[in-house]
Amino acid sequence: MAHVDEYRAYVPHPRYGQRPRITGLNPATDYVKNVFLHWHSPKQCRIPNTAIKADLTRQAAAVIPVTHYFDVRRSCRDCGKPYIFFAEEQRYWYEELGFVLESDCVRCVPCRKRQQGLGLKRERYEELFHVADRTINQNLEMADCCLALVEGGLFHRRQLQRVRMLLKSSKRALDQNAELRFNDLWSQLLSLEAKDDG
Repeated sequence: MAHVDEYRAYVPHPRYGQRPRITGLNPATDYVKNVFLHWHSPKQCRIPNTAIKADLTRQAAAVIPVTHYFDVRRSCRDCGKPYIFFAEEQRYWYEELGFVLESDCVRCVPCRKRQQGLGLKRERYEELFHVADRTINQNLEMADCCLALVEGGLFHRRQLQRVRMLLKSSKRALDQNAELRFNDLWSQLLSLEAKDDG
C-alpha cells in the first residue's frame, strides 16, 4: 500500500476526501468467475484493496458489465493535478445517475465545477443573444457571460470586441448599481485586452 503522504498533493473530493478508501477487496479480472473490471481503470492506475461490488441490475445495459469499482489515480485534463476517481463515486455515476459505462471522469472536482459553470454561462449567453430588445442589465449580463467564456477558452478573444460594444451601448443610462457592475466588467475587459497586447 502506498504511503499516505503520496496523496497529500491530490485534489480533495468534497464528499470522499483526498486519500483512498480501503475496503480490503482486491479482485482481478477473471472471465471464468465472471469478474469484470472497468476498462477506464487499468491495473497501473487502480489502487489496491479499494474495490467495492457493483450492482449490475442498476447499471445501464452494456456488452460487458463492470462487477467491481476500484479507487483510481487520475490526472486532471485541465489543471494537470492528480486526483482519485473514487469507487463510490463510480457507483454513484453508473448506478444512481445512470451514466453509461463508457462515460469517464477526466477532470478533478474543481475543474468539473468550473466546466459546468461555463456551460451555464454559454447557455445564458445564447439566450440573451436572441433577445431582440435587451435591457441594460441584460447587456451587462451578456458581457459578463462573454468575458467568462473568453477567459475559459470557449470563445475566441475576438469576442472581446462584442463585450466592448455591449458595454458602450449600456453606458448611456446606468443607475448606481449598474454603474458599479459596468466598472467591474470594463476593468475585466481591459485586463483581458492587456494580455492580448502583452
